[in-house]
Amino acid sequence: MAVFERRKYEPRKEGKARSRGIPGGLWTKCPGCGEVIYNQVLKKNLQVCPKCSHHFTLGARERLASVCDGGKFMEYDAGMEAVDVLQFKGVASYASKLKANRKKTGLKDAILCGLGKIGGREVSLAALEFAFLGGSMGAVVGEKVTRTIERGLQKKAPVIVFSASGGARMYEGMFSLM
Repeated sequence: MAVFERRKYEPRKEGKARSRGIPGGLWTKCPGCGEVIYNQVLKKNLQVCPKCSHHFTLGARERLASVCDGGKFMEYDAGMEAVDVLQFKGVASYASKLKANRKKTGLKDAILCGLGKIGGREVSLAALEFAFLGGSMGAVVGEKVTRTIERGLQKKAPVIVFSASGGARMYEGMFSLM
């Protein structure tokens, strides 16, 4: 009789995943240092790794919340959204890309505009959202930037625009420049 017995190896079968009972979306791995960071710690640290100071991407809402007093911001022109004027056809239609990006980001276009307070002073703000078609600038983005500047002039308030754009939106052609 042998002291050690050899077990027969059985490979894991497809579709038979082991669950460890750990919910997803609680941790993020830093691409800078490889540290695994609890998402709440990352959020409190304004999306900066506490170990190596790697800066994670901030969305438009997070960026405005990080600069405004108390994270409060009053959005304007939220109902404005791009339309497919040129009926652009490609691998996927412009209308379907807009729909998918609206669902992904929760925004109607690549910009978030409004009023907030910084240091107790009212400020007219705009932030582009890179996750929405690369932050590309279409007619709606241009109009919202213009309205942000006009609102700042009207209220005699400073204007701050956080740019995160990939350039003009090709799906709108010349209309993106108007």
